[in-house]
Amino acid sequence: MKKSKITRRDFLKGAGILTGGAVLASCAPKLATTEPAAVTAPPAAAEPVTIRVGIMSAHGMSDSAEEIARIYNEKFAPNKAEVTAIGFETLLDKMLQDFTTGANSFDVYSVGYHWIGTVANYLADLDEIRKQYPDIVDPNYDQADFPKILWDTYATWQGKNIGLPFVDGTLTLFYRSDLFENADYQAQFKAKYGYDLKMPQDGDTWKLTSSQLKDYAEFFMSGVKWRDGEQYGICLPAKVGDPLLSTFCTMFGDLRRSPDGIKAFGEVDADWGDYFTQDHKVAFDPAISDLGLKALNYYLELGKFSPNPADLDWITSSEPFRAGISAMFAGWGGYWPSLTGPDSPIKDKVKVTMLPMPHLGGWNVAINKDTKHPREAYQYIQLLTNKENCKMLYEKFTETPTRLSTMTDENLKAKYLDLWVMAPSLELCSTRPKLSVLPQFEQSMGNILGKVWTGELQPEEALRQQAEDWTNILKDAGIA
Repeated sequence: MKKSKITRRDFLKGAGILTGGAVLASCAPKLATTEPAAVTAPPAAAEPVTIRVGIMSAHGMSDSAEEIARIYNEKFAPNKAEVTAIGFETLLDKMLQDFTTGANSFDVYSVGYHWIGTVANYLADLDEIRKQYPDIVDPNYDQADFPKILWDTYATWQGKNIGLPFVDGTLTLFYRSDLFENADYQAQFKAKYGYDLKMPQDGDTWKLTSSQLKDYAEFFMSGVKWRDGEQYGICLPAKVGDPLLSTFCTMFGDLRRSPDGIKAFGEVDADWGDYFTQDHKVAFDPAISDLGLKALNYYLELGKFSPNPADLDWITSSEPFRAGISAMFAGWGGYWPSLTGPDSPIKDKVKVTMLPMPHLGGWNVAINKDTKHPREAYQYIQLLTNKENCKMLYEKFTETPTRLSTMTDENLKAKYLDLWVMAPSLELCSTRPKLSVLPQFEQSMGNILGKVWTGELQPEEALRQQAEDWTNILKDAGIA
């Protein structure tokens, strides 16, 4: 007898008849037996994922990344994050080698915002990751807690979200509180300049002006004898490279973002920064406006009250102030621990306030577009930059925060006296270009604008040559 083949559906249907009544059951033919259908085994558990994180090894950044890796490894076990600290001097080269060769050495990188134009095409679009994995998006992440300028500058490139704000940084004005609060010096200053010697404090609505800053520097350089030996009004870094590019941007940005500057140049494009007009021409070109020349002349005038600015980089510029021979110092907020540490000669004599126009530095965390693990990488950078951990990392490592909820926390401001300046500094500050040719801009500025400090070029001619050279750099790169 030939066995009949029945399907699972037939079997279940037959079983239903059998349970329907005893008579039918007794009359029903015996069903032929077959081998049971193979049950598809559930897919094997995915292999544990290791996220490789490359972080700049300074300012507490790698410490912060390690701390979040520990939390990530507990929260998402058996997946884990491994952090490698990479020096500033080699980080960009490491990224470019990784991206251009497809080596995929790291899933996540810390990216200086001034490098974004160089590497943005190799970074993942975070909006696409969030769309692909909506279940991993933290509903309490609160993008609005980041100051707008940080989101526009750190997190975006040509309208795409390519990173999350990680470490904030603005050029800050450190000053000797014992000098500015000295009643005798205050009286002498007012007698000479006609207004009070004071600095903006937390809660004040007034801002320091460029003319006030110059008067203060002049007064403490030559208007009062406040120490034995040499004394300076301010330390102003202007060495070839980033110091020159950044500190001139504070001077020019003060005019660039003024009503006259907006009228002359248009609004600032977040990708192009303060040195360019809204339609991407070099804004300090004397052929466009005299504001660039005004800024450069002011820069040179302020530099008269500093140790030679052309010799001061981001390291050496803090030394005269820390040694007690300068009344003020324009530097990054990250200097605070060094200036106020137990071994600092001025540890109890330092306060901070805003420059007339702060200048933005800082970093994001971004995902390698070639990562095989976008889901896990996003979970890591989201954890690193959320509200709760931003505050925790600031308290633990004094890493400059990117979230307003940390910057404006009253308990933290009472404990960390430099914190108050961070939020107001971001309300209006200058930015450098995020273009891929930024290294060429820096070198060019050193070769041309740097010569005004040595007297080899007059200010107007230097600006004219600088504008022409930058325009040619853009054309050669196919950007203009």
